[in-house]
Amino acid sequence: MEQKNKRSSTDYKPARSWLVPLLVGLALLSFSMELYGSACAISAVIGFPCPGCGSSRALVLLFQGRLKEALFMHPLIILSLLILLFVLVSELFKFIRRKQGRPWSNPIPQRIRDILAVAIIALYLGVYIFRMIKYYPHTEPMVYNWDSLWGRIARFFIGIFSK
Repeated sequence: MEQKNKRSSTDYKPARSWLVPLLVGLALLSFSMELYGSACAISAVIGFPCPGCGSSRALVLLFQGRLKEALFMHPLIILSLLILLFVLVSELFKFIRRKQGRPWSNPIPQRIRDILAVAIIALYLGVYIFRMIKYYPHTEPMVYNWDSLWGRIARFFIGIFSK
């Protein structure tokens, strides 16, 4: 009988599927920062603030101990950091377990994870809509970026048709 070379489900197989999107994302971020002066690719291209706009400034303010200002820049910065911490710790445990040759399964059932993901997305969209209604376009960070690609095109056409 010939035995086929099969991997068991506990064999560690390095996942590199995240590497290409990460590198492309970093390149786009770098490109948008250099070309349009914005760390947000969405704001750099279309000019409108994205649901995460203000997060970088909120993180800096939070690390400076300016909690009230950080929460104004992005009200969900603490939740974002907790989610990031949870994901990093979870991935670290998964990596260690697989390195030891032991199986790893997420202690949170898939249905609960799906519900949490939908709830978090709904929360972020709700906060975004609220911020757009309350603060757009007069209060940072919810302002239009006229240096964006679309903003430059709009200024060009405004200049042509206003003469």
